[in-house]
Amino acid sequence: MKTMLYFRRIVSCLLMIAVLASMTACSGEEKKADDSQEKDWLNGIAGTWNEVSLFPRILTVNSDGSYTLADPLGEVQEKGKVTISYEEHETGEKVPWYDFKKEDGEFWTSFAVDTENETPNDIYSGQDGAMHFIREGSEKITPDDYLGNSWSYGRCYITIDKVKKNYVVSIRWSSSASESSNWTYNCTFDKEKSCLVCKGGAIREEVSVNKKGKVKSKTIYKDGSGSFVIKGGTLRWIDDKENSGYDMYFVKEEVYEEAPAE
Repeated sequence: MKTMLYFRRIVSCLLMIAVLASMTACSGEEKKADDSQEKDWLNGIAGTWNEVSLFPRILTVNSDGSYTLADPLGEVQEKGKVTISYEEHETGEKVPWYDFKKEDGEFWTSFAVDTENETPNDIYSGQDGAMHFIREGSEKITPDDYLGNSWSYGRCYITIDKVKKNYVVSIRWSSSASESSNWTYNCTFDKEKSCLVCKGGAIREEVSVNKKGKVKSKTIYKDGSGSFVIKGGTLRWIDDKENSGYDMYFVKEEVYEEAPAE
């Protein structure tokens, strides 16, 4: 009888060891699956991102999970590391997030992981989507996006009109109510880069108006060149001649139509 009882205990212990080993193996397989999924998510977010903002910063995420955040002119503001964290809901569902932490370990922000698309073109921060970044090259910019209302930055205004097959860009930068610098670029649309390009012949003039309303114009040069590109909802002016618009980000002005008379 004792022998039988002893044998049963041995069998029970062996069964328990087998169950524990099976659970450990499953847990290990699940962990490997999670690691593989997280690696895919991190690979999917790698690339260069432009912020949708009046002063769009540049976010660069590398395949090893490191990142840099630069100002609109490309000067790096911070560096850090991207990891995956999970927010557990009451239902037991675990929602993944990209966590961005600076080199000193300080938390910067988090972006929601799009589990349906491992290579997203848009990422939004936090629960409120306060920061929005668009993947470099994913914006579908057409020539019509440049046309319409004027673009403004402070006292500088840009108007773009289509003339036959070309695009005439007129810039007026006022230094006072009676004085301004004016530029005129005759551009073509570069389909590959989705930007307007002037390869030469751009004109810059200094214009002033005296007290009697007489306009005086002086030509500064006639051999300018440059380009105009939309990124993150703002227009950049790249002046090849004097680098005049290097730190300017133009916003398209809204035109409000008057309500019809009753």
